[in-house]
Amino acid sequence: MRLRLLAVGALWLMACGSTAAKPTTPAASTPPKSTWEPPPLPTDGAVGTLGLTPPDKPWADMKYDEKEWYMIGKVHPIMRQVFQTLDHDKYEGIKFECEPCHGPDPKSKKYKMPSDHLSPIPAFDSKEYADMRGARIVKFMETRVTPVMSKIMGMPMYDPKTKEGYSCYSCHPQAK
Repeated sequence: MRLRLLAVGALWLMACGSTAAKPTTPAASTPPKSTWEPPPLPTDGAVGTLGLTPPDKPWADMKYDEKEWYMIGKVHPIMRQVFQTLDHDKYEGIKFECEPCHGPDPKSKKYKMPSDHLSPIPAFDSKEYADMRGARIVKFMETRVTPVMSKIMGMPMYDPKTKEGYSCYSCHPQAK
């Protein structure tokens, strides 16, 4: 167990210790949100070191402590780096721990997802969702966050035909 803890800790330190280039702050002349494209995914740091690969064991088959170590050792450093491509300062260091995704006092909730702490998302086929699609944060979540989480969680992306797979609703509650 001690060796396992040391290995996970070493990976976490290597991944989080990366000095990825800080994205520039958008200027006043930034294109309208309809033409804005999210920054590319990094290939160094946590993403490069840990890789966008699934866990060795399916998430559903993992015990609580296995999930916890996977989140600490892989998901957290990778997702911190992904979010930093959008806003480095906002998601730097301690500002991006468990609470941004899991909400206040996540341990007492056993890190349950979807989190009622996050904004509810309208149904995919609704006008409300269509109206949101041009927003930068929605584009970022759809093109960067959801695909990366799908890969590192080892879950297929959402399929509109079957209405199954990893989607916004894996983290956010669905609006009623």
